[in-house]
Amino acid sequence: MKLLRGLKQKGVLGPLIIVMSVNLKAIKISLVCSLGLGLVFALFSLVFSFGDWHRLFLVFFLGAFIGLVGAPEIEPEAFKKAWLFQLISGVVSGGLVGLLLGLSSVNILAAVVVGGILGWSAPFWAKHVPIP
Repeated sequence: MKLLRGLKQKGVLGPLIIVMSVNLKAIKISLVCSLGLGLVFALFSLVFSFGDWHRLFLVFFLGAFIGLVGAPEIEPEAFKKAWLFQLISGVVSGGLVGLLLGLSSVNILAAVVVGGILGWSAPFWAKHVPIP
C-alpha cells in the first residue's frame, strides 16, 4: 500500500491507471478485431505465399495492428480514451514489426515513432477505410 501511494505521488501511477481502465467490452472488441483481421490477412498470405513463414507473421501483425487501431472506431462507446489506446497500439505494433524485420535499434525506434504517429492519427484515416 505504501508503494502504491509513493508511485501515485510521483505521477507514475496515472498513465498505468488510464491504460488499465479499459473495460471488459473494450478488451473483447480489441481481441476480436485484432485477431480476426490478423487471421484473415494471414490466411490470404498462407494461400498465396505458402511456405514463407516470415511473411506470414508480418502480414498477421499488420492485420492485427489494423484491427487494434480500428476497434475504437467500430465501437467508440466501449473506449474511454480511444486515442491513447490507438497510440499505444501503434507504438507496440511498430516495435514488433521492427523486431520481426531484424532492424537495428535506431530503425526500431523509427518504426516505433511511425507506428505511434499512425496510431495517434487513426481517428482521421480509419473512418475512410471501408469495412465489409
